[in-house]
Amino acid sequence: MEPKFNTSFIPKKPIVETPAVSGKRSGSFNILSALSTLIFIVTILAAGGLFVYKNVLNGQIAKAEQEVNDAREAFQTQKIQDLLDANARIVATKNLMNSHVAVSELVALLQNLTLKTVKYTKLTYNSEKGAPTLNIDAEARSYNALADLSDQFLKNDFVKGQIFSNFNLVDNGNVKVNIFATLDPSLTSYKRALDVKGATQ
Repeated sequence: MEPKFNTSFIPKKPIVETPAVSGKRSGSFNILSALSTLIFIVTILAAGGLFVYKNVLNGQIAKAEQEVNDAREAFQTQKIQDLLDANARIVATKNLMNSHVAVSELVALLQNLTLKTVKYTKLTYNSEKGAPTLNIDAEARSYNALADLSDQFLKNDFVKGQIFSNFNLVDNGNVKVNIFATLDPSLTSYKRALDVKGATQ
């Protein structure tokens, strides 16, 4: 009798995977999948946030530009230019007034200082360099009259220095002299003259 062979290739025992191996693969797959999903969600949220932030910034820039334009229109540039022009004219007028010389004040000073016994034959006023100066050729009845005139100059606040020189006797007995005096610059200031007039009115 011939032997019988089992020709079936289907195993009699069920094929079961090793629990340790199948558990390890499933766990790592789940962690990587969750991590990838999380990164994707964070990226989407970041992109959305940046888009919203960009729109907010653009809105703020547009608003700021509008506010600047409104402010520029509110300032009325033509009126500002007119005010600047007026200010330039005022400054120029002040500079002219401060540099203007009031010679009438010098004449009034000499009128108050000069004695009846003294007469001036020549008078030169110079204000080009530093403090203004006077150079006077005078003739007095006596040396005493010149001494009195010198005292008058010394007592006055506008006369800062004086030199009497070149004394000469003339035929009629009078004394000729040269007087050099340094003056306070404020004496001939047109602005001071206006202020004095305003105070006396």
